[in-house]
Amino acid sequence: MRRGKRSHVPGASEANPSRAGRNGFVLPFGRTVLAGFLVLAVALAAGFFGYRMGREDRPVAAADAGIETGIVAFDAKLNENERVIQEIEKLNLEQALQDEIDRAEVLQDAVDNTEKTILDALMTNLEEKLVTSRSSRTAKNYIAEAKNLIALRTKFNKFKKTDAYGTVDLSSYEEAVQSRLSRIPTLKPTSGKLEGYGWRIHPIYRYKHFHPAVDMGASRGTAIKAAGAGTIIEKGYNRRSGNYLVIDHGNGFTTTYMHCQKLLVNQWQKVKKGEKIATVGNTGTSTAPHLHFEVRFKGEPINPVSIILEW
Repeated sequence: MRRGKRSHVPGASEANPSRAGRNGFVLPFGRTVLAGFLVLAVALAAGFFGYRMGREDRPVAAADAGIETGIVAFDAKLNENERVIQEIEKLNLEQALQDEIDRAEVLQDAVDNTEKTILDALMTNLEEKLVTSRSSRTAKNYIAEAKNLIALRTKFNKFKKTDAYGTVDLSSYEEAVQSRLSRIPTLKPTSGKLEGYGWRIHPIYRYKHFHPAVDMGASRGTAIKAAGAGTIIEKGYNRRSGNYLVIDHGNGFTTTYMHCQKLLVNQWQKVKKGEKIATVGNTGTSTAPHLHFEVRFKGEPINPVSIILEW
């Protein structure tokens, strides 16, 4: 063999793979191992980075949780503050309401005192216009009283049309005036003139006599009203008076209604002033339909013209 030349021996590389590797040849087995190492390296890298990312994510999640807790606490504080404000406002409103109630009560007391003062003054004035003692209870005084009461009622009715009416309750005063006036027979009982009182010639028997009443001519069936409130103490019929009624007014006055066509009330019945009690007729000693209307005070006749003040 010549020096410097190396002869190739078939199969030598298969017999010693390590030597082949050292000489720079990459064998199929070496490629497989290298691929495995690469896969392992990638897996390790992924795990490492995953671990790092997990380590970095945990503080972020904790921070988010802390912020959320802070927001909830802040909302709760706002809600509590709002509740406190509402309670304070409620207290303020309640106090304002109570202040208004107190103010209204003060004003009402003032109104009540004013009302009482006015009412007392009116009642005092009313008492001065009434018949207060037994000795002064005469027909003349009652007639004067009736005129005063009618004047007071007229003024009160005018007052009721003003804006001031309703601000002061004067109903008790009005009732007192009406109650006192109701029993004085001042209401005209039916239509027709009040005539024929006094001495005259009897229209049928032609003798001179004293006629203690007025004759009020009216159509048959015309309503007859009570001249004053009272009690029916007589109801009946006789040849002279025809159908008749007598009312006792409870203060010395009585009124009599004769020649009625029909009687509409019963004996001992209480009637109101102005209540319909009968109708005009021509019964008894009468020449035409009319009402014989008689007023007496303590049994003595008085001229109805002097006391009939209301129509």
